[in-house]
Amino acid sequence: MTDLQDAKALVVEFYKDLDAASPEEVAQVLQRYTTSDYRWRGSHPFNELHGSQSVSHLFWEPFKEAFEPIQRRENIFFASPNRLDGETTTWVCSMGHLLGHFHSPWIGIAPHHKMAFLRYCEFHRVEDGKIQESALHIDIMGILLQVGSRVIPEATGFVTITPGPQTQDGLLLTEQAPVEGKATLDLIERMIHRLIDTGVKTTIEDLKLDWRDDMLWWGPAGIGASYTQQGYLKGHTRPFEDGLEFIRHNGHIVRLGEGNYGGFFGYPSLTMRATGGYMGLTSDGDKLADMRIVDLYRRDGDRLAENWIFIDHLWFLKQLGVDLLDRHIKLSAPVEAFN
Repeated sequence: MTDLQDAKALVVEFYKDLDAASPEEVAQVLQRYTTSDYRWRGSHPFNELHGSQSVSHLFWEPFKEAFEPIQRRENIFFASPNRLDGETTTWVCSMGHLLGHFHSPWIGIAPHHKMAFLRYCEFHRVEDGKIQESALHIDIMGILLQVGSRVIPEATGFVTITPGPQTQDGLLLTEQAPVEGKATLDLIERMIHRLIDTGVKTTIEDLKLDWRDDMLWWGPAGIGASYTQQGYLKGHTRPFEDGLEFIRHNGHIVRLGEGNYGGFFGYPSLTMRATGGYMGLTSDGDKLADMRIVDLYRRDGDRLAENWIFIDHLWFLKQLGVDLLDRHIKLSAPVEAFN
């Protein structure tokens, strides 16, 4: 297993070079820091890619061309062994926003020629001084909202630029006591198992066991953020559980914990059936669809205080027959384009 501080140092240098690179230089940076069999898991429409050249050509170059210059606004950064593989691999997690000036089209989205915030969470597996695999989860629906798209209904929570931790201590660049990371991950897993055992049916009694009363739940675009246990039930849990039927939990790829921070991602995490018009966009109760989900947490003592969530909504909804990118492109196109 790679030393955690060595893994962090590698990713810090990788981000420094990646963020400074021009679109023409990205491929060289990725090749320098990743292995020849580099595996990359992304959000729809990028999905899973193999090799640094593919990742550069299909994601980073077009993104940098559309949003250049890029500024990374990082809020959480930590590293941990992966509990799910017997702690034999080392992963580094980074979360925040990629800020840029949106000045040219990107994946069919026309620019609004203003600054834009792409919310992201990325995981890297580091071994022998190289990045072996990465998972980059981005909130594309957030970009659609920022350009004024008409394809997304009003959120049940509050939609905002997601802030970092209330404690402003999410960048764990220095070594942390292992006992703290273990306590964080133990609490996260206790909460996960309780949720799965109930078939994803949350009650206020359940929340009181694992969460602070003044919890903060920073959800993705389309859902939004919620504050306090009662606000969470109203703004997310009840609409989510009323609109979806839990079918199965598919497991996670990593579960990490360092200091007071921890989290996981699945690719996919859950299989659900849309039964109640999820997000006001679906009504077909016969189709099953998988959800790719990221959860990051901040622990405060023996309770969870904050939770940052990413859901690959474009991919989930596309499985249910709702292509939000296609809808947005058609609604945004000039009238003469349809003549």
